Amino acid sequence: MHSFLSRFIITLLLVAGTAFADSPIEDLSVNEFKALVDSGEGILLDVRTPKEVAQGKIPGASVLNIYDENFERKLNFMQKDKPIYVYCRSGGRSSQAAKTMSKNGFSKVYNLLGGIGTWNKAELPLEKAKSVPKKLTPSISPKDFAQTLSQSRLALVDFQTQWCTPCKQMEPIIDAIGAEFKGKAAILKIDVDANPEIADQYEVQGVPVFVLFVKGEEKWRHSGTISREALEERINREIND
Repeated sequence: MHSFLSRFIITLLLVAGTAFADSPIEDLSVNEFKALVDSGEGILLDVRTPKEVAQGKIPGASVLNIYDENFERKLNFMQKDKPIYVYCRSGGRSSQAAKTMSKNGFSKVYNLLGGIGTWNKAELPLEKAKSVPKKLTPSISPKDFAQTLSQSRLALVDFQTQWCTPCKQMEPIIDAIGAEFKGKAAILKIDVDANPEIADQYEVQGVPVFVLFVKGEEKWRHSGTISREALEERINREIND
């Protein structure tokens, strides 16, 4: 009997150990967390409230309030194949957010133990959060959007959100592309939070997403950040065809 119980307990421990090893969530010390953030391979996410964020955030962090009623839907616009480095004030909410990400298919999530409090204790740098920006574009009906695409021989659509740091990093590039190709290609910015129907219709997953349309038909798509040179080359290819 004792032998059977021992084997049963060992089996349970092995199963639990395997499940833990396969978990996409990993809790990290502040030094481990900073090393991964500095590698530049993933996306840094702050899930605190706007009031907390206003006091300072880790440089480069995207901001998504976990108490937002649309938190999970917005979360799913992040790139799931990239590591996510998540933090809050003390680690509780970020742990909750990490579990939500795991449930939604994110490949790897790293949670900062102790939250931004441990970051501050280590005297690591913070950046002042900017004021909440206005919407990049007003909402537009799917019908009007499709009509705009059909009326443009060539259109580059930038699907983005207000809270996504990679989206913000791409803004000056997209603005420069718009000036360079003025009269040759339409450059459209679509805030997926303001236009969820359009995002669903075009299966936008993980902002930023760039889609090139020719006479209303999708010809090319890229997810994530991209260089100005690569965008110019792709647009010029369609112009010269």
